[in-house]
Amino acid sequence: MTTSLEQGIEAAKSGQMEQALAHLKDAIVEEPTNADVWVWLAAIIEDESKQTIFLKKALELDPSNRPAQRGLAFIERKKYIPPKPGEKLSDYTRPIGIFKAAPAQIHMDPEPEAAPTAEPEPELPTPGEAQTAAAEETPASSPSAEEAPKEESSRTGKPIKPRVWLDVVLYGVTLMVFIVIGILIGTTLLNVNIPFLTKPTPVLTVFPEHEGVFLFQNGEYTEMALNLNLPKEETGIPLTRQTQPELVVNNQVISLERLQLLDEGGLPVAFTTRPVKDNIHLLVPQEALAPGRYCIVFTLNADRNEALYWCLRVE
Repeated sequence: MTTSLEQGIEAAKSGQMEQALAHLKDAIVEEPTNADVWVWLAAIIEDESKQTIFLKKALELDPSNRPAQRGLAFIERKKYIPPKPGEKLSDYTRPIGIFKAAPAQIHMDPEPEAAPTAEPEPELPTPGEAQTAAAEETPASSPSAEEAPKEESSRTGKPIKPRVWLDVVLYGVTLMVFIVIGILIGTTLLNVNIPFLTKPTPVLTVFPEHEGVFLFQNGEYTEMALNLNLPKEETGIPLTRQTQPELVVNNQVISLERLQLLDEGGLPVAFTTRPVKDNIHLLVPQEALAPGRYCIVFTLNADRNEALYWCLRVE
């Protein structure tokens, strides 16, 4: 038997939003603890405040629900960065992945209007025609003035010297060619790496398989559990003996400029970030960390003290 959630998804995929909303309301009664019901509700409505409430409800039920995480991050990002044309919450809350067929993205944007037909521009004369017209309007120059250099050259028997700047340019180009050739020969014979001729050493040789925040040690990734506000339990908090652990952030909507690294007392810890690939960045503390718990924090709403936390413990 088809559930109300499945009926709501099918209605949303076919563009019947009112029917989808009715089915999803029934799904709340049938499956109130199913986080995907709340995510789908947030995806099909336009009220941003309700979207936030539904996504937070989904995270309360399932703190690791990635569509809800991406949706909340997108809503928060809109406060600082205007969304792209046609960009919607549903672009970030899919796929839910509880059925065999992932729900297709619903676009309800109006069809683009046909571009207005440009008026034909007046025909311009070709370069040959322009030169012919200029010749007809410009009086013929005096042949004596044009032939004066030739007559002077034939009278003195010496060629006219080229301009000095041309000699300087030619000399400079020749010198640069020999310098480049010398550098290439030297790097080949001496096996020396020159920064602008060699590719930089990659920051990471392996990448995380999915989105999230990870502790990278011994060539392996350990995912750091996502928590809404400061976690009260140690579940999902990895341990490390590294005093300057390598933390990898793989997320397309979280702004690195708003990330903080806080110690157990809530004090900020200085760190550096390096781009790795696409949306992947490496985060490393600038100084050695003392034993204790440290958390990467992304603020959702400062007024209500709401933030996303990813924590680890240094032994």
